[in-house]
Amino acid sequence: MGRRPNADRGTHVGGWWLSLLVGMLSVSGVADAQQVVGISVGQFSVVSESSRSNEDVLKANRGFQTFDIGDFDNIIVGGDWMLAFGDYIEAGAGLEFYQRTVSGTQPIDEATTGNSLAVDMTVRTVSFPITARLFPLTRDGRVQPYVGGGATAHFWRYTEERIFTGAISGQSSAIDQGITAGPVVFGGVRVPVGSVNIGGEVRYRARDARLNGPVFAGTTLNLGRISTVATIQFRIP
Repeated sequence: MGRRPNADRGTHVGGWWLSLLVGMLSVSGVADAQQVVGISVGQFSVVSESSRSNEDVLKANRGFQTFDIGDFDNIIVGGDWMLAFGDYIEAGAGLEFYQRTVSGTQPIDEATTGNSLAVDMTVRTVSFPITARLFPLTRDGRVQPYVGGGATAHFWRYTEERIFTGAISGQSSAIDQGITAGPVVFGGVRVPVGSVNIGGEVRYRARDARLNGPVFAGTTLNLGRISTVATIQFRIP
């Protein structure tokens, strides 16, 4: 059984996110700024069970399924395009992708029906951050630490594939998806090697998505937590 996408939320979030991007590009159009194009890959660590609300769907599923929420930790990949403004600031937009499927199982109820339920839970996010970096020691040093932050639009999708076995058998699916937005903060360090920057970064993002309807055990899905990534950036004069 599928669910209708949360289009009403996405229209509002997508509108202001696009306005920010257009505004940033209009400013950059009149600036003779160096471009920095980067790619990143690393580990995304999800919010622990104890830090999730009681309405969170993964925490609710733990009440009747055997799995660890930490199993949703997985690789995150991304890229960004930034413009340098002077010696201390870069600003721009990016793209990040994360997906993970975790299987849960319900113990067989031998005393009553003899049935069991297995659920494959898939969380996917395609995120579009708009961020700025501040370099306290300038962008021209041999070692360049930085801090930054901004806002991220998350295009998310949550799926449950349910398989019933035993005296009653069958299969069903439930899907919800939408767009939400939230803050992101980060810090990192990079070292220039020729026309390339090599470094690493730690990011923290925070946002709950609201699920649509009673088909799931919970009404929210926490999309936040920490990603630790290696970065490589190419400077374009």
